[in-house]
Order: sequence, then C-alpha cells, then structure tokens
Amino acid sequence: MNNSHEVEVHKLALAIDPTSRGFGYALFEGPQTPLDWGTTEIRSDQNQKSLERITKLIRFYHPEVLILEDCSKAQGRRCERTKILLDQIAEYAQSQKIPLVKYSSDRVREVFSFFDVNNKQQIAQRICEWLPELAPRIPPERKPWMSEDRRMGIFDAVALILTYYYLEE
Repeated sequence: MNNSHEVEVHKLALAIDPTSRGFGYALFEGPQTPLDWGTTEIRSDQNQKSLERITKLIRFYHPEVLILEDCSKAQGRRCERTKILLDQIAEYAQSQKIPLVKYSSDRVREVFSFFDVNNKQQIAQRICEWLPELAPRIPPERKPWMSEDRRMGIFDAVALILTYYYLEE
C-alpha cells in the first residue's frame, strides 16, 4: 500500500508571550494553520489577572502542548515579574497535565537564522510572508526611542510555535 498520501497530524499548540502590559498569544494546529492570535492588556495586578486570562484560554482551547519562553538563563531581558508569571503558567500547565515546551529567545533566533533573519522585526516580517493573515497585525519598525509595540507579543508567540514545529515535529 502506498503511504504517500498520509495526512500530517500536528498537535494543537498554544504559545503565550508575557509583555510589560499583558501578554500575546497564538494558537496553531500546524505550522501553516494559525487558528487564533491576539494580545491582552492588563493594567493592574498583572500577574494574577494575566494568569486568570491565560487559564481561561487554556480551558477554552484545550491545547495539546503549551509553549513558553525559557528565560532561566536570560541576561536581563525579562523582568522578575515576568519570570514569576512564566513560572506560574508552567505550574498551571503541569497541574493540568499539559505538555510544556520552553525555548530561550536565543534558540528562537537560532532557528530563524536559517531563514536569513536577525532580529525580532525581521522575524515578524518573515512570519507575515509565510502567514499573510497575520500581516495586518505587524507593528511598524521600532525606533530606538520607542517602546515595543504590544502587537509584537503576537509575533513572539508565533515564533515560539514555529520553533516548536521546526524542532519537535
């Protein structure tokens, strides 16, 4: 029997990227199948309210894998509050028996370097080339005096998911 027509089966993957004002997320069913993405802004009690929103996302979507940034070795890129939130999300995933995968920002950049991109803006642009449905959400290029656009959280989450599909599947 010829198996050349087998359908690839991908896990439903959810990536969360905490930001200074909330979090970005992306849900994929395969490397070319984004199902949902967005940002959530949290103004007060950020970790508690972010964790509540994230648990609602997890309960609603029932992802088969959760992908987070591994900032355990990061040199100053993430503030302590964000590191605590990432730990809380990981603990929740483990309590729900959801497989958890973590990638450092260096690992994500390393994977994307195979596609001739060197920074977050270039990664976002390359993602939009591959997934044009995300193009309306790409933020303008950041100038040195500008803070990061909150929409970049979407592309950071998508980069985590694409790294997962590239490395794990």
